[in-house]
Amino acid sequence: MSKGKEKVSRSKQFRWLPPMHSTMLRLLAQEAAKGNKPSSTFKAGSFALVVKEITAQFGVECHPSYVENRMRTLRTMWSTIQTVRKKSGFGWDDNLKMITCDAKTYQKEVMAHRKHAEHLNKKIEMYDELAIVVGKDTDTSGFSKSYVDIENEPNIGDRDDNVEEGVVEKGKNAVKSSTTRSGIPKSCKRGRAPSNADDSVLTDLSD
Repeated sequence: MSKGKEKVSRSKQFRWLPPMHSTMLRLLAQEAAKGNKPSSTFKAGSFALVVKEITAQFGVECHPSYVENRMRTLRTMWSTIQTVRKKSGFGWDDNLKMITCDAKTYQKEVMAHRKHAEHLNKKIEMYDELAIVVGKDTDTSGFSKSYVDIENEPNIGDRDDNVEEGVVEKGKNAVKSSTTRSGIPKSCKRGRAPSNADDSVLTDLSD
């Protein structure tokens, strides 16, 4: 009974601690991999699974509304990270999953947006899971390889067609150039050469 009272009292002051945050992201990333994220949000059963796991693992009373509120926070966090990454003067270390910048850029950004400091020059924990859970274009990430393969197939065919057309065009140009170079001009030159010789012979005879 005392444990039950503790759960009720803690539920009024529920806070998302870092281990809870990690557990939620891990579970929802697994749910997305199972196909339980058909759109930008998860099915109700996925949130229920998070509620059950956090309640059992951390001894606190969690509710689906807490998970939904946390999802809003994660979406805001993701949007901030992506916005800062696109700004001039910031880099991205894909190995460490960290937004990088020099001291001057850091100071300027933090002066304008104090809360952005927690995302600068620090490793973003569970970045890949965060991308799967709240990223807009990651709900179909499992099909990325097959999609690329399908996209590449027609491109290869188009390239082959272009090569064949180029060969045909070059062949046509070669035929045209050979007729223009070796046809009329050369025949004209050959016709002029004997006419000059005949003129010289007639000139000698007249002399």
